Amino acid sequence: MRKLSIVTLTAIGLAAAYATPASAGVIDYAATNYTGGSCKHGLYTGNIGSGCTRKYAFQDGTTFSYDTDAQTATLTGTAINGAGQVATLDLNFSDFLETIDGTNFDYKNGGGNFNPVTDTPDIDFFTNGSGTISIDGATYTVNPNDPFAGNTTLQFGDGANDKNKNFGGSAWLNILNPNGHAVKHWDINFNLDKIATEVPEPGTLGLLGLAVGGLWAGTRRQRKKLAA
Repeated sequence: MRKLSIVTLTAIGLAAAYATPASAGVIDYAATNYTGGSCKHGLYTGNIGSGCTRKYAFQDGTTFSYDTDAQTATLTGTAINGAGQVATLDLNFSDFLETIDGTNFDYKNGGGNFNPVTDTPDIDFFTNGSGTISIDGATYTVNPNDPFAGNTTLQFGDGANDKNKNFGGSAWLNILNPNGHAVKHWDINFNLDKIATEVPEPGTLGLLGLAVGGLWAGTRRQRKKLAA
């Protein structure tokens, strides 16, 4: 059996690494706050707290990730309220719908300036949800048997924030407290901006070229040996 040179093996490894993106079907968005009122926020915790202490502002790094292959999504990150309390979000969404026409679900309009009829929304929906939101060591859980309040879903797209016409998302979440008891539903409202995908720098592309050249050179040497 022929042995491949170290250069050849390195070339194969580098070529393979660049040939298949790690998460080709996942689109990542930076999730930012619904902007309005005196306490700008993305998470509203119903009757847990009062005033600005129940309004949590999303922090940098809070991300909404949409897997276009699996048609699922996640919302992960942190938010801080007026008292400095930190909420850690780890939410998952599934059961994707491109339209809610003909279903029992409703477009959720929280009184924003978006009209779902005249503004022709481009919105998708996730009709199932799960996960947790932890605050100061207390873990609140999305009700697994009834994740959304009313006849609503997590909505995602243009006007989906339900507070404005921006590209974003929103949901009314049915929440269980750390003792497993239901509390008033919580709101999430967020604007979304796509996170740019990294493109290999010229130096990286040059390295890839060297790898391909090494692969060719290694194969040529092996052929010469066999022909000798």
